Amino acid sequence: MKRYLIYLNSRILKCEKILAAALLGSVTLLLVIGVFSRYVVGYPLVWSESTAKLLIVWITFVGASIAFADKEHITVDSIIKKIPKGPRFLIRSIIFIFSIIILSYMAFLGYHYTLGVANNTSPILGISMSFFSVSMPVMFIISIFHLAINLFVERGFVAFEEDT
Repeated sequence: MKRYLIYLNSRILKCEKILAAALLGSVTLLLVIGVFSRYVVGYPLVWSESTAKLLIVWITFVGASIAFADKEHITVDSIIKKIPKGPRFLIRSIIFIFSIIILSYMAFLGYHYTLGVANNTSPILGISMSFFSVSMPVMFIISIFHLAINLFVERGFVAFEEDT
């Protein structure tokens, strides 16, 4: 079971990285085409900017999830390093629990927000605004999964790491 969870975590992370790269490439291409169309051809593509905004929203939340999986979020631990190892482990474990609670609450809020805007459509793209907001609950849930795998399966959360 442990090997399967680690494998699943790594596969999800790989898919997220491919998705982030594809989204970033698409945003770049859309913006270049939009600028070329507006200033060289003289015919602006109004949908390119709205589509790029949609993709940037997705890049934001996919990137946050990748950072949780790779343990690359910024931490300020100068005070924690001065505390003895026993209490330090407890404090870092509490931080982990708070992180899970906050991510869970954000997923809950994102889900309800997505439901609230499902009937609204983007005036330029003509698609539901939920395409913008569904990235929040989905990626927060995946972030929780990454954190849980790092803590319970790989035991790689900072609560278990020794100071270097």
